[in-house]
Amino acid sequence: MKIYVVGLGPGEDRQMTQRALDALEACDVITGYDVYVDLIKDRFQHKKLISTPMKKEAERCHIAVEEALKGQTVAMVCSGDPGVYGMAGLMYEVAQQYDPVEIE
Repeated sequence: MKIYVVGLGPGEDRQMTQRALDALEACDVITGYDVYVDLIKDRFQHKKLISTPMKKEAERCHIAVEEALKGQTVAMVCSGDPGVYGMAGLMYEVAQQYDPVEIE
């Protein structure tokens, strides 16, 4: 049970870091804001993709944790640096409401 919080960088998959690409390849489920999931859906169409509209950040985090608790490896995608502009802080906050899940 693991959740990767992955920053997509400027948006094009060729501009992502190798570490981000590796995390996305390692996961079973990719969750995120509609726009960010749309940016990578062609490359990762073999994954389960779950997206929500703007202003549903907490809901996305709950979805990610619930998928992880089903035994899935999950990626929460966001723009830029996930710890500065992204979802890492909220992901940790929401995850405290559940059984422990590893977050990277």
